[in-house]
Amino acid sequence: MAQKIDSIFDELATMHEQLGREVAKAVLHIHTRKTKEAGWLAPLHDVLTRLFEEGKRCGHVRTKQSASTLAHIAMQLYVGALHLWMFSYVTDPLATFMTNAWNMFVHYIEKEGD
Repeated sequence: MAQKIDSIFDELATMHEQLGREVAKAVLHIHTRKTKEAGWLAPLHDVLTRLFEEGKRCGHVRTKQSASTLAHIAMQLYVGALHLWMFSYVTDPLATFMTNAWNMFVHYIEKEGD
């Protein structure tokens, strides 16, 4: 059981790192546009920056996490990807990533509970 939890957590942490990379690209793109246009993207830039920092933080934690922590990280993945999907420039890999993150979260909760 512990090995299965570690495996799931590793998958979630890897997905969080992927989210961090996507956020970094989006932040760079938004920052570039923000310097040329009106500042309406500033709040989104702040949201993406916070998500990126959280993604980096969670990406370094690999083991000994409770079910509630795993569920929390999965929800962060989904919400972060949803923010990017709704408010940034949509890419097919990002939409797929968002769907996969949500499915992993649902599967984990169904199998392990909290």
